[in-house]
Amino acid sequence: MKVGIVGAGIAGLSAGRELQKQGHQAVLFEKSRGPGGRCATRRRGDFFWDSGATSILPRGKALEQVILEELPTDELTRITLPVATHENLRVRPGDPRRGGTRYCYQNGMNTLAKLLATGLDIRPEVSVDAIEKLGESFKIAGEIFDAVILTCPIPQTSLLLWGMNESRPIGNVRYRPCISVLLGYETPLPETHYFAVLDPEQSHPLTWLSLESNKVPGRPPTLVAQMNRTFSAREYDRADADLVSSVSTYIASLIGNAHAVPAVSDVMRWKYSQPESFADFGQVNPPGSKIILASDGLLGGHLEDAYEVGLKAARMLAL
Repeated sequence: MKVGIVGAGIAGLSAGRELQKQGHQAVLFEKSRGPGGRCATRRRGDFFWDSGATSILPRGKALEQVILEELPTDELTRITLPVATHENLRVRPGDPRRGGTRYCYQNGMNTLAKLLATGLDIRPEVSVDAIEKLGESFKIAGEIFDAVILTCPIPQTSLLLWGMNESRPIGNVRYRPCISVLLGYETPLPETHYFAVLDPEQSHPLTWLSLESNKVPGRPPTLVAQMNRTFSAREYDRADADLVSSVSTYIASLIGNAHAVPAVSDVMRWKYSQPESFADFGQVNPPGSKIILASDGLLGGHLEDAYEVGLKAARMLAL
């Protein structure tokens, strides 16, 4: 069986690996230059940041065995510091809801994507805007496939389904945007008893701050500030410099005035950052279908969820 997979994020890579293990041919189409989706690392000179997912919290799901037993572990790092919380930028003890062993990679989270992509047939910089249904087959970017797995966010998946005259019960899925502000400094970050700070109530604009060089000793002094839904929606089109200036005031309050002005900065905008409501995988994917949806809107927005839904999609097709 030859399967076309739209999207080479973690779900697409998971599906491709599983299909390949079972002796099928999988071709992944990815609109970006490389695989990974939100498992991304941004670089500017000697500075780099995990600009999407800043760590892996596998919670015993399939991805845990993959990173510990199937993939090379020479760059895999266990994060030893916990996650703290903040209430209006006042740091509080760790949130027990964020417990569990976390991992990342020494030179960036996109290392995971590169490792998962090894040996897969990935077509980068190919934007799939339509899929042609030809009887029992499908045509993607001029190639014919026996089945299709759609891993892109639900709004994009809906357009592809509409073009094939397909309908699935996914209208309730909603996403929130997220602005990630990436900051780098010439001076080291202060030592802390945590590697990240979370606002569990999501009421402050700064919902998550990852101290990247405290997370992984040896990294350059860098921070990743992820903003909450309200801020991100309201300020989505605001100029990068203005965003950096606003976020830097929060950083100064949280970790001190010595880091009020970054040496370098960047901004990432994630339009479909996290699903806020979900559709049921089994209801969305009826038995016998050759069009399988494997979006994060069917299970969860974390890396371990994305890997899980990709596995489910591949195994459903391979039955």
